[in-house]
Amino acid sequence: MLLIKGDIITMNEDDDILLQSAIVIKGDKIEASGDVITLAKQYPDAEVVDCSSMMIMPGFVNPHYHGALVINRGVGSDTGVPPLYSRNMPQGVLLTEEECDLFNIFGYVEALRAGNTCIGSNYIQSTKSLTAIKDLGLRAVISERVHNIDFFRVPEGVYSLDEQAQEGTLAKNIELIDKWHNSANGRITCHFGPHAPDTCTTNFLEEIISLARKYDVGITTHLAQSKMEVEEIQRRDGITPVQLYHELGILGSKTVAAHCIHLTEADQALLVETNTSVAHVPEGNLKKGDIAPIAALEEKGVNVAICTDSMSGSMFESMRFGLAVHRLSSGRRIGPTPRHIVEMGTLKGAKALGMDHDIGSLEVGKKADLIAIHKDKFHIAPIISPYGTIVHSVQASDVAHVWIDGEWCVRDGNVTGIDEEQLSAEVQYVSDKCWGRYK
Repeated sequence: MLLIKGDIITMNEDDDILLQSAIVIKGDKIEASGDVITLAKQYPDAEVVDCSSMMIMPGFVNPHYHGALVINRGVGSDTGVPPLYSRNMPQGVLLTEEECDLFNIFGYVEALRAGNTCIGSNYIQSTKSLTAIKDLGLRAVISERVHNIDFFRVPEGVYSLDEQAQEGTLAKNIELIDKWHNSANGRITCHFGPHAPDTCTTNFLEEIISLARKYDVGITTHLAQSKMEVEEIQRRDGITPVQLYHELGILGSKTVAAHCIHLTEADQALLVETNTSVAHVPEGNLKKGDIAPIAALEEKGVNVAICTDSMSGSMFESMRFGLAVHRLSSGRRIGPTPRHIVEMGTLKGAKALGMDHDIGSLEVGKKADLIAIHKDKFHIAPIISPYGTIVHSVQASDVAHVWIDGEWCVRDGNVTGIDEEQLSAEVQYVSDKCWGRYK
């Protein structure tokens, strides 16, 4: 049992900030929170963790994340073409399984040490990198990147069938579900991961949603992420991508749709009607010059969660970009509040993954997924508004501790059981080799 002392940010509407208070963890659950002296008397045998110089808050729930794409960090946002469509940069099938594993693991470690306690991991998965998720203690919803269109022809405007990809990626997603769904004491669950409406034929999408119903799992996908996608679905099916997903029964409360940039009013209404959650990619979209209609979606009642997507595991950066995007898309200078943005990175992400009854806020009975953030650094102090500080000033490196299911996963800024210096050096070495193939 742990008794953690500090400034508690619960994300609970009733008492969401408890200054110089304490939270008690028993097993994998939150047992109590409140006055330090009172709780110390009630739980005299608890191990005391002194985080008096820190803010304690729910861990981030990052519902859409491609860990291995750290290989394109500092480059992928400047090419004009999403990395997966390019033969000119190492990623996806252009990596060996060992290379992909290494970058996936590095991405998971980065996300964990940045305060992500739950990730929606979608990429080319393999046993080694999924074992790493388990061993790191992460909570995760995992899916394979499933498609049957040749990615490398898409930039030419050519959508050619790739039967080998269809058979291989779907089989891997099924194998993933068979082996990993509800594993690691329930910390790891699975989705099907159809990549996007335009990179899966309509018949293939029908097969995927049928399988998702059979296995009773959710869907992770990209939706309305580019004008090219919208144009192709209009040509192929005569409707918008959102309308196509609606007709096929893919939209719904168990579906996480990433991006959702190019939406009509009718599309937005369908997302509301079907209770589909949107994984908002503020940083990635803005760096491409795109702005999703986030304010309009939320005003209509869509659950919008912030995610990091790729090339970064920092939800702090995503929240900062998210605040700017929200204000740009709404035309309002001061809305939404930082508290709302933090909610988009925690409780709304939990709702997107169907876990809001268990994680996303620090409430008695919920899972003990929480993080401790330094508050005495020069770029943070002084703190007038904790939420404002978290959104505007805190960096990923300010995360001191992370607990998932009540277990220490990051301690004093270091991921437990990982030689971070060695891992970073190995990633740089292998990255140099991978990029060297293109010189």
